[in-house]
Amino acid sequence: MEPIRLSDVLRATGGELLGPAEGNPWIPAVTTDSKDVAPGALFVPIRGKRFDGHMFVEQAFLHGASFSLVSRDADLSRMPRNVIVVRDTKRALGDLARWQRSRFDVPVIGVTGSCGKTTVKEMLRQVLGDGVVVSHASFNNDIGVPLTLLRMDRTTRAAVVEIGTSGPGEIAYLTNIARPTVGVLTTIEEAHLEGLGSVRGVMREKSALLHGLPQDGAAIVNADNYYCREILETLDHGTTITYGTWEDATVFGMDPKPTDQGFEFWLFGKMHVEVPALGMHNVGNALAAVSVALWLGLKPDEIVESLRAYRAPPMRMSREDVGDVVLINDAYNANPGSMDAAIRELALRSCNGRRVAVLGDMLELGEESERLHRQLGRKVANEGVDALWAIGPHAEQVAEEAIGRGLPADRVACHPSVVDAMDTPAFHPAAGDIWLFKASRGMALERLADRVREE
Repeated sequence: MEPIRLSDVLRATGGELLGPAEGNPWIPAVTTDSKDVAPGALFVPIRGKRFDGHMFVEQAFLHGASFSLVSRDADLSRMPRNVIVVRDTKRALGDLARWQRSRFDVPVIGVTGSCGKTTVKEMLRQVLGDGVVVSHASFNNDIGVPLTLLRMDRTTRAAVVEIGTSGPGEIAYLTNIARPTVGVLTTIEEAHLEGLGSVRGVMREKSALLHGLPQDGAAIVNADNYYCREILETLDHGTTITYGTWEDATVFGMDPKPTDQGFEFWLFGKMHVEVPALGMHNVGNALAAVSVALWLGLKPDEIVESLRAYRAPPMRMSREDVGDVVLINDAYNANPGSMDAAIRELALRSCNGRRVAVLGDMLELGEESERLHRQLGRKVANEGVDALWAIGPHAEQVAEEAIGRGLPADRVACHPSVVDAMDTPAFHPAAGDIWLFKASRGMALERLADRVREE
C-alpha cells in the first residue's frame, strides 16, 4: 500500500479526529483485522451479523495501530484516543479506497458474472505478471474490493478486482469505488435469486459494471452466453470486445477439446492454446483473460505461454490423484450454471470406475430453490453420472428427480447435512473412480472431500 497522510484520510472519509495526534503523519496500512495490524496502521472496525468490530478497537491499538475509524453511534467514551469519527465505517472504507484508486493512472480490470469471476481473475494474475494487484481469494464485496484497491502503490502496473453481489445496487456501488477502465462480464445465470429476484434482476445488476465504465473504457463480454449478448445491445459508449467459441466474436477459440489435465483450443483458429485447468467452461474464462491481455497490449504468444503455466486455485475444479482415484474438488461455491458445467465435466472424463457426483445444496436461490434443485437431479441422470450423493436440505428433491429420470436407486444416496454424511458414508472410493465435490460455500463440502481422501 502507498502510505496515506492523516489529512487525506480525514478528507476522503469526512471524518473528525478525536485525539492528540501531532502533525500530519503517514499511515502505512489499513486493516479490518485487529490481530493483523502493521505498526502505525489505520484500523477499520466493521459491524457484521455476528459481531461488532468496535469491540476490538482497543486490541488494534495494543497491536500497533495509530488510528481507528469509529462509527458516530459507537460508545465513544470507551474508545482510545486517536479515533476518527465517521458516519459509517464500512462506507468510509469505501470512500478511502476510492480516494486511493484516484492516485494511480493505471488500468483497473473489474470482473463480474454469475460464474467464473475468480478463475478469470487468477488467469489474469498469471498472464499479467508482476506489479499487478489482484483480489485475494474471493474478496469481491464492499469490504474486499476496498481492501484490494488500498493495496495499490507506486509500483502497481494494473489492478484486477473481482466484483460480486448479493443484492441490487451493490455492483454499481463497487464500480463507483473501483472506477475500472476495463469491465469483464463472464456469464449471467440463475444465481443470487434470493436477493436479485430473477435472471432479469441478475442482468440488471451485473450490467452495472459495464455501464459504469469511462468513455474510453473497454467492455469485454461473453458472446456465448444468451443474457450477456442481450446486455451488449444496451451498451452505448466505449469499446466493446466479445469473446467466445464462434468466429463472429472479437476474440474466439475454435475446436475446444478436453485434455487429461485440462483443455485446449485454437485461438483465432491458428494458435494452439493448452491450459491445465479442468472444465470445458473454463475455455470461456481463458478467452476472457486473453481478451483483456490483448486489449492491454500483450503479445499473443506471451499470453499463450503464460496460460500453459496456470494452476487452478484450491476448490476450483482442482484435481487430485489419490492412488487410483481422481478427486475433483469444486466445492468453493455453486449455482445452477456452475453445477451444470461441473457435472458435464465429470461426464466427459474417461474412467475405469464410477463417476460419482457428491453434490451439496445451492444457496441463495430464494423461491426458485426447489425447482432448481429438482432440475439438478434431472441433469445428473441425463448426463450419465454413475452415482449421486446428495447432501443438504434439498438433497431428497435432487435424489428423487435423478431416480425418476433413470438413475438406479441403489446408486443414489442423500443426507441432510455434511456432518451426517461424514458419520454414515453412502459410498466408498474404489480404484478407477472419479469423484466430483460441488456445493455452495455455506455447505463446507470440502470436509467430506477430506474424509473421502483419507479413505
